[in-house]
Amino acid sequence: MSVAAEGLLRPHWPSHGHRVHVMVSGGADSMALLTLVSEFHRTVPREVIIHHCHHGVAEAADQWADFVAGESEQRGFAFQLHRLQLPLGAEFESRARDARYAAVGEAVEAGDVVMTAHHRDDQIETLVLRLAQGSGLIGLAGIPQARTLGKALLVRPLLSLTRQQLRTLLAHRNVGFIVDPSNGQWQHRRNFMRLKLLPALSRVAPKARTQLQQLSARATDKVQTAREALGAACPTRTQTEVPMASTESLIGWQVRFFAQAQGCYAPSSEQIQEFSRQCMSAEADRIPELAIAGSSYVLRRWAGQLYWLDTQGLITDLDKEHIEAVRLEPNSERVLQFATGRLHLQSGPASEDLTVYFAVQGRSFRFARRRPLQSLKQLAQTLGVPPWMRRSTPLLASGDRVLGWGALDAREQGLIPHALKWQWEMVPRHSEESSVS
Repeated sequence: MSVAAEGLLRPHWPSHGHRVHVMVSGGADSMALLTLVSEFHRTVPREVIIHHCHHGVAEAADQWADFVAGESEQRGFAFQLHRLQLPLGAEFESRARDARYAAVGEAVEAGDVVMTAHHRDDQIETLVLRLAQGSGLIGLAGIPQARTLGKALLVRPLLSLTRQQLRTLLAHRNVGFIVDPSNGQWQHRRNFMRLKLLPALSRVAPKARTQLQQLSARATDKVQTAREALGAACPTRTQTEVPMASTESLIGWQVRFFAQAQGCYAPSSEQIQEFSRQCMSAEADRIPELAIAGSSYVLRRWAGQLYWLDTQGLITDLDKEHIEAVRLEPNSERVLQFATGRLHLQSGPASEDLTVYFAVQGRSFRFARRRPLQSLKQLAQTLGVPPWMRRSTPLLASGDRVLGWGALDAREQGLIPHALKWQWEMVPRHSEESSVS
């Protein structure tokens, strides 16, 4: 086993019983990663799966898939081909990248590790692109060495090596690779960066690459410090609600982390500063809001929480109330479809009779039989249902007794658990994708 394979891969190698997924295009960088994985695998065996994405665009795409399949078989690794259906057009590169990660993300399990061949030159090119886009410190932190991908961990073990070092590794081991003709077309933004801009920059500023790396390192330190200070209040890709931070500065970081996690550009520093100020100073019954430019997303503060919202998935005052009486037979299930999502109902050993209200308005309910009737506003405040969600999520009731609102259970919890169960799945109106509310 080579020293390179040991030093680069061991820190990221999964524990026994978990798999290594390697994304391989067949180009020099990914073939170098495949070679190192093969070498380390001989010493620390794991199940290795090679993933190749067929974009269906290049004329030689079939030959590239065959090449990677052959290289995988030669090393005794499983091979999985993903055929992506992507129309050409604007932002094709970013759409193709997202499609590749989505395809591989569906094949992983908890504890698995996914590896890609991003290297130091990719990092520098990314930094220059983000500088040109006016990125903040989170963007200047560059390509992270590790992040989640589905249930697995995505790692980039080659970020410390240059493109030339990887080519040298292949030459010493006599390993072939594919040369994509499109890599020489400088009309593509990243190719222009690699072929034209960075070489010119290096001629007038020989230390530019080193200084860019130092800038990235400083940005990474600041971002990590902010992430640690926020702790559980730091937004992630799967969160749409977090506790509001205690200072304006940290609220600003929450805004930036929300935007990064959801794949959006962060608002300007002035907008973030003003929103943070309002979050700290506005009265409790006020709802400060920050729109995310170029999207239907907004950030809102309510009851000490920050919410990331897609406004296209919310009900307007024009939507009429819908009432549905439901009878569930013993041990049965039923799914109710509404404008903003799906309500999954499941009964226990006894039958269940309930009423489901959607876009509910002008009604009163009580929490238990002998409790006083309360308005919808009072119920929502007690349960913690944000104002904008009160008409966008179903309310479940038995007579005038509220059972739950959306995913929230309003029933009193006793020694005997309630038999009726439900799950509210929010689905934005303009998207096929869904997320659990």
